[in-house]
Amino acid sequence: MPLSRKFLKTEAIVLKHFPLGEADYILTLYSRQLGKISAIAKGARRVKSKMGGHVEPLMHTSFLLTEGNNDLFTISQAELLEGFRSIREDIDKLEQGLHITELMEAITPAYQENELLFWLLRDSLATLSDDDHSSLLTYFRLHLLELSGFRPELYLCVECNSVIQPTAHRFSPDRGGTLCTLCKPPRASILPISLNSLKVLRFLLKSNFKDIHQLRIESADIMELDRIMSRLLEHVIGREIKTYRFLPMNSNH
Repeated sequence: MPLSRKFLKTEAIVLKHFPLGEADYILTLYSRQLGKISAIAKGARRVKSKMGGHVEPLMHTSFLLTEGNNDLFTISQAELLEGFRSIREDIDKLEQGLHITELMEAITPAYQENELLFWLLRDSLATLSDDDHSSLLTYFRLHLLELSGFRPELYLCVECNSVIQPTAHRFSPDRGGTLCTLCKPPRASILPISLNSLKVLRFLLKSNFKDIHQLRIESADIMELDRIMSRLLEHVIGREIKTYRFLPMNSNH
């Protein structure tokens, strides 16, 4: 384990928790200093626990951790920094927030620091908390892939390396990017992608959170981007994304 000290103070986002025994929680955290870690919150499930209101999923909390055995920290103190209350009070936002944390938990290795990923997670939840943005999930998914080393190719054909021409392209999730119309790799999954959707992906990859406030995406493009990014992430992660089916755009399908 990369720590020699016994105590660590860090801020972290709670990705998920599950009960342990009668009163405890095991938490999965994405911390600013260490990346993804696991920690036990003793007594957090008790009604009168002071810690319980600081360790729910999606919460941004400052933790004092004690190093334990088997890479499992013990939480000595917890102080809530941001609760993102408006996410919890809106079922659609809550489902999106849980989708974001599921993806973060699934794609990141344990004990590998990546502060840019921490801020992507925190700023995505803050943006979701403030307002509805049609491009937020696409933005988060795209930059999560990029910062995790899986940036999709959006300008060249992943098979022949030729420059992608307008209206003459497709997308292959398992090849990791765009395909020209001439290439047909065997056993590859190939999805259609409109020129508008491709332009949105290129724009978002170069953008920051301030830029997505100005972007409005047509509903058909939202559905197409959602399908493409979800298939790409499932290929990278290697399993189905459980929260995908509960997202607002999929709840009626």
